[in-house]
Amino acid sequence: MTNRLRNPILGWLGCVFGLFLVTLFAFKVGAAEHLDARLLSHLTAEPGTAAHKAATLFAHLADPAPLLLMLIGICVLAVHWGRRREALAAVAVVAGANLTTQILKALFSHERFYDFLGEGQPWTNSFPSGHTTAAASIAVAFLIVVPARLRPLAAMAGAALTGAVGLSVVMLEWHYPSDVLGGLLVAAGWGFAVLAGLRLLAPRERSAEAQTSSRFAISTK
Repeated sequence: MTNRLRNPILGWLGCVFGLFLVTLFAFKVGAAEHLDARLLSHLTAEPGTAAHKAATLFAHLADPAPLLLMLIGICVLAVHWGRRREALAAVAVVAGANLTTQILKALFSHERFYDFLGEGQPWTNSFPSGHTTAAASIAVAFLIVVPARLRPLAAMAGAALTGAVGLSVVMLEWHYPSDVLGGLLVAAGWGFAVLAGLRLLAPRERSAEAQTSSRFAISTK
């Protein structure tokens, strides 16, 4: 196994293990649960404030309609750049990550109530964060389709979107910080998995092209 294939596989395994640890600490380790809730209380924005209004705006960027529009835009750009295979990979990342998060939400639905948080408690099925997964999956999808020369800019734009959405859902008391981290790991895991698939197919395509070129060369002699 070459490093080109080994690295994304190791990245995927790291995300799976990381998600396991985050889930364990969020639900089974009392000190970690309490820290999670304390971080939420410190980051919460008061309703009616400018911070709360800004958080609401950023959080809704990861709603289904904006998510679909961004994905369509990414696919259009991929086709324009002649990267049709990467366009399919982008769709796989976004669809797979968001479906996985919805399944995990149902599996890990769990009451986490703290008196000091008052009435603004996140939902019982808040783990992982769906909004964070959506934003992070779009960021990963964009990073996959852009040409190499534009990847630094794509990475910065994706990080900005994901960070803004992730912080906003905590400020609005929709999610605990651990929910946000869980959403990030789900999206990253799908990104590594799809990247491994792309790299697995690439050598086969190059081999087929080489065989075609060889046959053409022989036929022209």
